[in-house]
Amino acid sequence: MFLLVALLVASPVAVKAARLFDATAGRIVQPGLVVVDGDRIAQVGGLAPPGAQVIDLGDATLLPGLIDAHTHLTAEAGPSWYGDTMEGILRSPTEQAQYAAEYARRTLDAGFTTVRDLGAWEFLDLGLRNAIQGGAVPGPRMIIALNAIGSRGGHADLDPFPPHRVPPLGIERGICNGPEECRAAVRWQIKYGANVIKFVPSGGVLSLSDPVDNPQLTQAEMDAIVQEAHAWGRKAAGHCHGDAAAKRAIQAGVDSIEHGTFLKADTLALMQRKNVFLVPGPIHDPAGPSPDIGKKFPPAIVEKMLASGKAWPEMIRNAQKVGVRIAFGSDAGVELHGKTNPEQLTWLVRWGFTPAQALQSATVSAAHLLGVEAGSLERGKLADVIAVAGDPVRDIAAVKNVILALRAARLFDAAAGALVDGAIVVIEGDRIVAVGRGVQVPSDAKVIDLGDATLLPGLIDAHVHLTSESQDDFAKAFVENLMTFPTEQTLKAHAYASRTLLGGITTARVLGAHDLTDLGLKRGIDLGFAEGPRLSIAEHPIGSRGGHADGSHAPPGHSVPPGVPEGICAGADQCRDAVRWQLKYGADVIKFMVSGGVLSLTDPVDVPQLTPDEATAIVSEAHAWHRKTAAHCHGDAAAKVAIAAGVDSIEHGSFLKEDTLAEMKRRGIVYVPTLMAVEDVERRAKENKLPPAIAAKALAAAGSLAKTFQAAVRLGVPIGMGTDSGVSHHGFNAHEITLMVKNGMAPAQALQAATVVDARLLQMEDRIGKLAPGYLADVIAVPGNVLDNPSAVERVSLVIKGGRVVKQP
Repeated sequence: MFLLVALLVASPVAVKAARLFDATAGRIVQPGLVVVDGDRIAQVGGLAPPGAQVIDLGDATLLPGLIDAHTHLTAEAGPSWYGDTMEGILRSPTEQAQYAAEYARRTLDAGFTTVRDLGAWEFLDLGLRNAIQGGAVPGPRMIIALNAIGSRGGHADLDPFPPHRVPPLGIERGICNGPEECRAAVRWQIKYGANVIKFVPSGGVLSLSDPVDNPQLTQAEMDAIVQEAHAWGRKAAGHCHGDAAAKRAIQAGVDSIEHGTFLKADTLALMQRKNVFLVPGPIHDPAGPSPDIGKKFPPAIVEKMLASGKAWPEMIRNAQKVGVRIAFGSDAGVELHGKTNPEQLTWLVRWGFTPAQALQSATVSAAHLLGVEAGSLERGKLADVIAVAGDPVRDIAAVKNVILALRAARLFDAAAGALVDGAIVVIEGDRIVAVGRGVQVPSDAKVIDLGDATLLPGLIDAHVHLTSESQDDFAKAFVENLMTFPTEQTLKAHAYASRTLLGGITTARVLGAHDLTDLGLKRGIDLGFAEGPRLSIAEHPIGSRGGHADGSHAPPGHSVPPGVPEGICAGADQCRDAVRWQLKYGADVIKFMVSGGVLSLTDPVDVPQLTPDEATAIVSEAHAWHRKTAAHCHGDAAAKVAIAAGVDSIEHGSFLKEDTLAEMKRRGIVYVPTLMAVEDVERRAKENKLPPAIAAKALAAAGSLAKTFQAAVRLGVPIGMGTDSGVSHHGFNAHEITLMVKNGMAPAQALQAATVVDARLLQMEDRIGKLAPGYLADVIAVPGNVLDNPSAVERVSLVIKGGRVVKQP
């Protein structure tokens, strides 16, 4: 399958194929031609216009992008219901968002360019929809419902966990009792961006405690739900297996009945008269249920599945007989995304639909139900175009491991801080297997000859904030950050992580993020769902009330103040507990704020904000868990507190004095100066783009940091490379090396700061930071001789992370 979702093309593109599916007429047209201009179809049929880029697909069929009117893109069933339930409880929303992004990508790759996502928790669908719209992650256009609305104990509710162990759902999460509560539940979903309202008139299959077909909402409750949805210009979709419940939903004015397993012929005829759509998914496998369902599900669910499997075939035959309007919906998430969607289309044909009818259910019919300008290849419609050769379902080719040999004029030996001329790096799998002059290149290796370039280890940035990015408009950034849900923020971070990796940073230490967004991003990268550097994360930084780690100074009634779990502590015991909260959720390093900061509104930049006892508690607890500590610290007195506590690195250090730097050298404490961050806030201060209180602190830090850095170089303090990216834009991290050299550091030493020094700081010195046999194959290439021209690190031509080529000339 070729996917040609043409959304932002610079000039007209003409797509040719042997044939085209006319979804409105339900027939094939030969030959096929579609001209796309911008995000719309400009022409169908005829000849390609002069000057258009022509894509000739040969013996293929052009179709409208397929539409799935019932998905759950934010979840996917695994081999065990019990395993899925456990993961659902243990997994954070920001981590689940990474899976959701992968499910969205697979769905789009399968040719589904629009979906109606009917139910998700924790605003996962909202975050995914917005991230797709913003271009942060690939996926289909999404029509979302947020929380499904239903009764206590029904299919919309949680399974019957003891309420003192798993908090029960309330009206905001869709659980209502009585018409007015149900009306309020609709308003809650619309407030946060629901495009469609899903409600649950009857029981369900995959819930433990309810019958599959009983009515679960009264007529008055359903009336209130549908009326309120329609009053806001939203359609209403009713999850409904049972016949009696469906009759109530139809009387209420529902727009579509989902599933419809036990519907009788008279109910289907009523739907036909009232133009109510049937979305019959999941389409049942004609081969029958899997013999292993008893191993996967509890007995109560198995019983409902078997009953549904017996009733569904008669219902779908009756639906075809009476002419109910049918829109395709797979209920993907119950089965595998990207696989079950096209597979179920083929099953419709086996249940008696013609191929054209099956395709129309997933194009023009679904488009009409969803109210989108797609579903047919017509002039003026959205340019969602797919092409298939023969059968629309095609297997994805497996990737295979290849052996790579890299050749360049020179190689940087990070351990020695020197260049090696004419060296070769041989990579197999995710590891370096040979390095040096005269290395034998395996006969089956793919050779990348980079010519006049320097090979280096992948760079390491020891101080980033990958889940956010500053804007020049301070107030706009403040408001947008306040309104962005964590799931959306962690998916936006995909773009920041990708830019960082393409800039040559293959490993990064994320020193602070909110709402576990860094944990979610790290998991997404580790699972291969997101492109980015391998991450070491700190989660919430730890600090004092009113200090740099605290939130804004908005009144408590306007903004929820953070507490100990979010890193705000008072006294040694609370600070120790705050460390444990971060470790509980997966922190690899503990960051604490021992002094004021530049970009916080109310605290002085250089004063101590933690007592010696508090700092000692933080560091000792982190070290007890074998985690290193990083202290945000501009002020000298505060740095002395952190050093006495046993800190592992000092971040920023704008106002450090020489005796403090000397003590850092004596103890082997790494200094991470973040020159880029101060350069950026100084620019914004001079351009009047910061509030006055922050601008004054920015200018003071900028006036002192260069002197501190130069003194640290002269005294021989261990210096690591960290950018504080997120304060500045992501992807330009290597500029920090240029600034280090500009401020007196030797080019080789600056490169070592970003390789061997940072590798030790991140406790990864046994696998990254060098080009050496057995090390992870993190390799970058930059033009020319990097020691003669160290700013070449800002022009990376090759990036390999873990043996996989991410960027090459």
